Amino acid sequence: MYAIPTAFVSAMFVVFGLYVVITQGVTRLSAPFLLMCAATFAWQGTWTLLFQTKDAQIAGLLVRVGYLFILFLPTTFYHFVTEVAARRRERPLLLASYGLCFVLAVLLPGNEVVAGYRHYFFGYYPIAGPLHPLHVVQTVLLAARSGQLLLGARKSAGGQARRRLDLCLAALGLYSFAAVDYAVNYGYPFYPPGVLFIALSLGLLAITIVRYHLIHPYALAATIAHEIATPLATIGMHADEIASVWSHVFKGYRLAVTHGLYDDDEHSGQSERISQLATAIRREVSGTSAMVEMALASYTLDRLDRSRFSAHPVRQCVDSALERYPFRADERERITILPIDPMLRFSGSDTVVVFVLFNLLKNALHAIHVSGEGQITISALEDQNFCMLQFRDTGPGIAPDVLPHIFDAFFSTKRHGSGAGMGLAFCRRATELLGGSIECTSVRGAHTTFIVRLPLPGSAADRALSRSPVREARRR
Repeated sequence: MYAIPTAFVSAMFVVFGLYVVITQGVTRLSAPFLLMCAATFAWQGTWTLLFQTKDAQIAGLLVRVGYLFILFLPTTFYHFVTEVAARRRERPLLLASYGLCFVLAVLLPGNEVVAGYRHYFFGYYPIAGPLHPLHVVQTVLLAARSGQLLLGARKSAGGQARRRLDLCLAALGLYSFAAVDYAVNYGYPFYPPGVLFIALSLGLLAITIVRYHLIHPYALAATIAHEIATPLATIGMHADEIASVWSHVFKGYRLAVTHGLYDDDEHSGQSERISQLATAIRREVSGTSAMVEMALASYTLDRLDRSRFSAHPVRQCVDSALERYPFRADERERITILPIDPMLRFSGSDTVVVFVLFNLLKNALHAIHVSGEGQITISALEDQNFCMLQFRDTGPGIAPDVLPHIFDAFFSTKRHGSGAGMGLAFCRRATELLGGSIECTSVRGAHTTFIVRLPLPGSAADRALSRSPVREARRR
């Protein structure tokens, strides 16, 4: 009778694992969850046999086999949380925890971790050895650290992302109750209920992964980006190949026209235009690729690895954005860059800042096209602890009733199909996650100015960001 719950839970974790594999595949996030399911399945399956056996020798073997999987379970949960919170800098601690698990696993055949077994009313159960408290302390520390990571990630999350993290926190709370089983290892005679808390915890995580799309936003964006990037790269290579041979083809074509071998009266304009197509195709491919990367970046902002933040020259980011932006007609000539100190740097991600500039360029050029005139001026200077990047256009300006809402997600004044209202929302999220801010001032019919502030390397804002796993988003 006492083996029924363990047998049921062991079978249930096969279902949990298959459910996630079939619906999500094996990803960085689902892999540690599958490890948790496998460890729990093996542990509970072993306990099912242990609670039924009458042979003391077999019981001695089963308590050690079962505990082999128990040793790894807290670390696999912590591994899962590091992926949920996108905390790559936790990797050394994670590897150290796995290393400790392997050390304790090697000692299992002796009596250091499990010192034999006792017989209770429900069956045999392992006795804690002298090193068993080390495993208990490891479990407590990993659970506490997991909670800290989830709470930190929750501070800067919003909407569905926060709800998903709330469910992960609830799963961690249920998981922590399973620690009551350790009391039985120290001689307290009650049926170990931890299996029920583990089952509820991992079941909740399985539902969160699949139903509440814990994996989907990043995986879907990455898949789409990959599928689009491959044909774009092919088109770009074909355009480069056309450009490399076209000069020779066109030279022969002009010789044929000159010597009267071909009459070009009807197609002279088209022939001249063909020479520009390869360059135009390459420009469109580069611009579209950049937009795809920016769309992917908007899904992965919360996964920024701050341990990789470094100092970057502002002027270099401005130049990179202008080089990669898919300008049309005379758009590039409308932009003036005021002198920027080449030593002026900010701390963060240069890729994210380039994408912020992309959005500002896109919005300013759209406004200028609507009004028919205007210029863009970009400048940067040091302002206390921040690098202040100023982006100003002399387009039509923004109406006073619209200005307070421009950073709201899905808010757009463009006609349907011209914009989703996510560009400036991306800029705000990006600058805040980098430890800075963005603000806008505008005078209707005169100008619009965006001011982006980014932490200087070694500044107070930079140090505060490096100490905090996730920076709390600023209030509106």
